[in-house]
Order: sequence, then C-alpha cells, then structure tokens
Amino acid sequence: MRFRRTLAAAVAGLMALGTVPAMAQQAAQTTPAGNGVIAGRATDEAKQPYSDYAVQLRDAATGRVVTAQPLNAQGQFGFSGLELSRRYLVELFNTRENKLVCTEGPYYLSSPTMVSKNDVNVDCGKAPAALWLLVAGAGTAGAIAIVTRSVSQ
Repeated sequence: MRFRRTLAAAVAGLMALGTVPAMAQQAAQTTPAGNGVIAGRATDEAKQPYSDYAVQLRDAATGRVVTAQPLNAQGQFGFSGLELSRRYLVELFNTRENKLVCTEGPYYLSSPTMVSKNDVNVDCGKAPAALWLLVAGAGTAGAIAIVTRSVSQ
C-alpha cells in the first residue's frame, strides 16, 4: 500500500514538472518583450527652458541606464518599447549643469496587468526612490539576521 502511494506521488510530481516548462515556454511566446511604456511630465521640478533637461530610465535591478531623451517643449517625456517584467527608475537630469536632479520610482512593468505607466510626475519634494530602496534593503537584512539568529539558538 505504501509503495502505491509513493509511486502515485512520484508520477504526479513528474507530470507536474513536465508541464511547468511547457507553460513557461507558452507564456514567453505570448508575451511581447518590448511593448512597455513609461510617460509623464517633469514640470514640477524642471525650470524653463525644458531643453536643459533630459529624462533617463535606469533598470533598478542592474543600475544600467536603459535609455534617455530630452524633455519636450511642454516638459513631457515618453518611452515606449520597454521590456516587461522589469523595474525602472525615472531620473531627471540637468544637462546644462551635468547633474542628476532627482529620481522617481521604481515603476514595475509586467504583462498583462501593468504594461504602461503614463502618469509619472517627476517631483523631488518626496523622499528619493534610492532612499526607499536603501531602507527596504536594510529592513530585509535585519529580518534575515533575526530569523537566522533565532533558528541557530
């Protein structure tokens, strides 16, 4: 009797493992990789002339600048063709002074729930996103340390 239960569990496990790669492959085929959009304005922080400013997108996971573009005459920006399943930081950059003004985000683009974020407002009055990431990382590290210490005692 025990042998039959073990055999049934093993067969069920193998069947489940066989369907997971097939489902992942199907999801990869149906989800376009580059159709995300992030757009908005920087009029609260940038001063005229807006041509002195650019907005750059940074991949929050790698820290790499993905793309950049100058603000238009109305202080607006828009990026399309972005990879989904990524977190992006939106950075306002003063090109005349060659300095980063502030950062917004991170914004997570995923299919099908959030393929576009069209209402980004770059406003430096809030705590910078980098500070939030630092605080979240410190909290996570503290929680891991507490759990590790509790388990070892």
